[in-house]
Amino acid sequence: MEYFDNLDGLNDFIQTYFRKGTATNNYFLADSYLKHIENKKLGYVATQENAVMLLEKHDFYQLYYFINNFAADLPILDDRPVVMEIIYRGEKNKPITIINYWASLGFKLHLTRDNMIANIEKHLEDSNPVYELNLKYAETRTELLYIENLLATTLDKYTGDLLTTDDLNRFLENRNFICATYKGELAGVLQFEIKNKVIWLGHIAVDEHFRGKGIAKELVKKYIADNCSEGYTRFQLWVIQENVGALNLYRKFGFVYGGKTTTSMLKMNS
Repeated sequence: MEYFDNLDGLNDFIQTYFRKGTATNNYFLADSYLKHIENKKLGYVATQENAVMLLEKHDFYQLYYFINNFAADLPILDDRPVVMEIIYRGEKNKPITIINYWASLGFKLHLTRDNMIANIEKHLEDSNPVYELNLKYAETRTELLYIENLLATTLDKYTGDLLTTDDLNRFLENRNFICATYKGELAGVLQFEIKNKVIWLGHIAVDEHFRGKGIAKELVKKYIADNCSEGYTRFQLWVIQENVGALNLYRKFGFVYGGKTTTSMLKMNS
């Protein structure tokens, strides 16, 4: 694998492989390219017709593809696991050709997640609060370390978008972590952020010792109520299709399918 040295090289690469009709999952934000290039984290593998960009994340690669010929092979690094997300609009538009192409190269289906959206102008109070539960915005180093460990041990390693140290500190500073304390013990967390006036629920996790008590519901309720009081009404999140409990919880708050689905595929190293 070769690494990008500058934005000009990246732009030349994209112009070469992103043609009319190219199948791609490259949805990087423009302002993230430079950071990854400077950190020597963004590389590529290419043939005459097809190419991939590989972003180093922890101990695996995140793959972004440009496919122009489904009959052509494409060598993939096997020194560590490789994961990709394939985004599409609804089951009827599921990209079977793309999925089969990557399956032929050793990738297996991993997780499927749906985008959910809600437009909530006023949050309705719940008549059954969880007693001995306290919700607050994280502000201490102890809380931050707890959040880091809880997310690392709860979220899917490859698609959970584990937070970096910079992410953790930024969300703490911006008051984007809501912590749950049950009977005096830290029990869960919800992380959110504001993008283009949409309040994205990024991560939610409840410690396994405190599940079944309604803590996730209370975290979501506060996330919605506090942001509604700030004048925001548009909410979005991603949820694993098989997570029936989470799906039902979000539906109770007015979330519906937003028309986008992502299927991840994973190739373990040899």
